[in-house]
Amino acid sequence: MSFSGDMRRFIAKTTSAHNKITRVATLELFGGIVKLTPVDTGRARGNWLTGVHRPVTGETERLDKTGRSAIAEISEHTPAGAGQVTYLSNNLPYIEDLERGSSKQAPEGMVRKNMDRVQKMVDAAIRKNKV
Repeated sequence: MSFSGDMRRFIAKTTSAHNKITRVATLELFGGIVKLTPVDTGRARGNWLTGVHRPVTGETERLDKTGRSAIAEISEHTPAGAGQVTYLSNNLPYIEDLERGSSKQAPEGMVRKNMDRVQKMVDAAIRKNKV
């Protein structure tokens, strides 16, 4: 074995772990936010949109009571690995009120609660994937 070969394997293993952790954490965070979004007509859940390199602007008329469509869109648009900024946007005028607990369905909000949950998951994944 050569030093350069060892370095190449180390870099490949580190890059793979980083990419995997980044994608899984992004999908977990974004999907969790969608799932915790209060449901009345499904419009708030349906308006979660994913953008790479820049947030999505505007609104959509998508009604998505289950969140499946929004989560499928998230999965489709989230890059396979690290190195690209991925945004989750919801531009409905009342989404901040929902985040602040205006609905009894999500009194602790959706984003803050999932940030805490996913941070713990990422910390565990980093420990598990140490190279």
